[in-house]
Amino acid sequence: MDGHMGIAEAWYWIMALLLWLYVFTDGFDLGVGFLCLHTDDEAWRDAMTETIDGVWHANQTWLVMLGGVLFGAFPLVYGTVLAALYLPAGLLLFALMARGIGLEYRAESGRKRGWSVLFGIGSVAVALAHGFLLGGILQGMRFDGLRYTGGAFDWFSPFTVLVALTLLFLYAMFGAAWLVLKTDGALQAKARQWGARYGAAAVAMLVIVIGYVALHGNMGYLVGRPGGQGGLSPMFIGLAVAAVLCAALYFQALGKGRDGQPLGWCAVMLAFVFAAFGGSLFPVIVPPGLTAAQAASPAEMLRVMLAVIGGLMPVILFYNAYQYRVFRGKAAPENEIE
Repeated sequence: MDGHMGIAEAWYWIMALLLWLYVFTDGFDLGVGFLCLHTDDEAWRDAMTETIDGVWHANQTWLVMLGGVLFGAFPLVYGTVLAALYLPAGLLLFALMARGIGLEYRAESGRKRGWSVLFGIGSVAVALAHGFLLGGILQGMRFDGLRYTGGAFDWFSPFTVLVALTLLFLYAMFGAAWLVLKTDGALQAKARQWGARYGAAAVAMLVIVIGYVALHGNMGYLVGRPGGQGGLSPMFIGLAVAAVLCAALYFQALGKGRDGQPLGWCAVMLAFVFAAFGGSLFPVIVPPGLTAAQAASPAEMLRVMLAVIGGLMPVILFYNAYQYRVFRGKAAPENEIE
């Protein structure tokens, strides 16, 4: 293994860590936005949005950092893949703006219902855009050198629809677990019901996605069976079983009335899901065959970035941890919740 390949592959895993941080932390506040559509009670919505008021900006730090790392470490991916997926990428930008506008304006408006709906619909649109972007990459992309040779709507397929729905239900599961941690009383009881419902839906969708890939003749690279083979690799099966065990412990914690454990098990379950798919793909960064080493910047650039990001990461982690400490505890809405 030469030095360039080694440092490029190290950046592959750094990106995977940043992606996990973003999907988990922004996932639960997107889930809260989605769950706001499940009630018409603005007092409940006040309490739900108050739980994320102090942290949702910080959660999106990981998306900014992920974009910066992609631009610096893997410019080929940033410049060609994102350009090829400009339609779902554009949807993501508009949805992020709509969601932010809805959340900020509802806090100041005397007529909150419209802003609440905008916040909820924006959150759903962000989740679906995430799914179409991720699914569009994972299903494989066709390039001739730096030129994308696929169509403008290749990102829309049965597989990407399954991935988009899976992310939407996962975010709802995370959001419900966050509300269980941050609320009390009737809203917390309702969040436990949402958590059970969307937890079951998310696990079912993950099983369907894995089954779809295992039976699909050309996506074996996602489950450790490259070269058109069917089935699942032993490593993938082991990590998938660990994820299912975490899901079982999540449901057990919900049923036993635990406040913090459901969210913790969500984080661990997501880590195993990432490890299963990321470990199967490694060192490929854009299926079916573009590796991290082929897409990476020169080794000197990667080393400079390693020094910069390596110095920045502890600061961001401390900032985020401090912010969660400041806003720890249950949300305290102005109105009593019945």
